[in-house]
Amino acid sequence: MTVSVEREQKISLSINGENRDFFFRADSIGDKVVLEQIFQNRDYELSEFQLYPNFSAHVKRVESAGRTGLIIDAGANIGASPVFFRSRFPTAAIVAIEPERNNCRYLQRNCAGLDVRLIEGALGSRPGTGFLEDPGLSDCGFRVSDRGLYEVKVVSIPRILEDFPPERFSLLIVKIDIEGGEKELFSQNFGWLQQVPLLIIELHDWMLPGEANSRNFLKAISSYDFDFVYFRENVFCFNNALLRP
Repeated sequence: MTVSVEREQKISLSINGENRDFFFRADSIGDKVVLEQIFQNRDYELSEFQLYPNFSAHVKRVESAGRTGLIIDAGANIGASPVFFRSRFPTAAIVAIEPERNNCRYLQRNCAGLDVRLIEGALGSRPGTGFLEDPGLSDCGFRVSDRGLYEVKVVSIPRILEDFPPERFSLLIVKIDIEGGEKELFSQNFGWLQQVPLLIIELHDWMLPGEANSRNFLKAISSYDFDFVYFRENVFCFNNALLRP
């Protein structure tokens, strides 16, 4: 009989003046990639973008109106991205969505004590169910399809927003890194795009060649007034209709 023992490591982070431990799997290539991208390379840092002052002014308007900013993080993995967003937007509410159960275990642990609502599931165009698929891309490469290892709950952005009434909350950021699931996500029910000041998305045509996986996203977002800015793996989509001075 062979017994596999998961080796764990941690790093120390300073989040809004508070020191926190962040845990990850020592033998996980995916965990190390995520830590490098988010905490070292700062893939989600907004302050260098030319439209950041417009976005920052929008955040201040939301706060001045007595509303709480809302960040939806789809593909939250072990929690590095929601923790990073918390460090930059300390008063915002965050919804972190992750389909893989072991990642969720670390996500919950790394976000403990923060205003982060965990949804163990996947993001889709409408509520339903799917199945977790492991294409062999380590712990940051799981995706959801019509067959796989086990059943996964699927949630939609309109359904999430029902829990955050607009008189109290205002959508600030939707971050989407769902390993090709953007094809289904933007197939229908994407009117919520007009409410999003900033959409951050990784497209996966590189991973799924010949499938035109980003076509639905491009069709959907072209209906609205967004600037596209490319940085590392992500496209930062700034909603001019909401961010103009």
